[in-house]
Amino acid sequence: MRVPVYNEKGAKTESTVELPKEIFGIKPNLAALRQSIHTYQINQRQGTAATKTRGAVSGGGRKPWVQKGTGRARHGSIRSPIWVGGGTTFGPQPRDFSASLPRKVRNLALCSALSEKAAAGRVFVVRAFAPKEPRTSLAMQLLRKLKASSPLVVAPNSDARIVRSFRNIPGVAFSTVANLNPYAVVRSHSILLLGESINLLKHRLGVKAAEVPTAKGKKAAPVGKRLPVKRRAVKVKPRGKKR
Repeated sequence: MRVPVYNEKGAKTESTVELPKEIFGIKPNLAALRQSIHTYQINQRQGTAATKTRGAVSGGGRKPWVQKGTGRARHGSIRSPIWVGGGTTFGPQPRDFSASLPRKVRNLALCSALSEKAAAGRVFVVRAFAPKEPRTSLAMQLLRKLKASSPLVVAPNSDARIVRSFRNIPGVAFSTVANLNPYAVVRSHSILLLGESINLLKHRLGVKAAEVPTAKGKKAAPVGKRLPVKRRAVKVKPRGKKR
């Protein structure tokens, strides 16, 4: 899929760029996409909620009254869970909610999200956006010319000039290629790829295994795969009969 390249003012240039079909042209895998988004949302939980048990509440070291003879119910501490100001029973405690997915599933989910945007024609490639100073007006002009609503701006690296140019615009999200995730892609309406983002994205997600040159008459083996090992047949001598 070839898409036009725009300049920093939003004007279409004469050049075009080929979007890698391995990233922007696959059939979306909705199961992997759902798992990735669910895992991302789980990892956003801090897990710092905590309540005090009766052992953590201050006070209550003395028995309120004697066990018998008062006519009232027996109690051992004023910090019991049934007292006002007492401890909490089975309350939340700090815990780790983090989860993980295999790298292949994460890459498949990201490619699925990008392929959906590309199929809908919502991927824009900007040749370069590097103002000398942060300029929100220049960023607004770029988005208006492209008619990109609620975009996700993907930059090769975290450049302060780019971040400060887009951060005050409502509905605009920013991410680097290294931190790009399917959740941010799905939430955005369109994708803006700046500069060398496509090449870095190809490097991050990997390419097909290259072939290793071999001697004539032998097939090349893909990088990362082991060649089959030829095993020699071992003759076993029959054992003699025991007398």
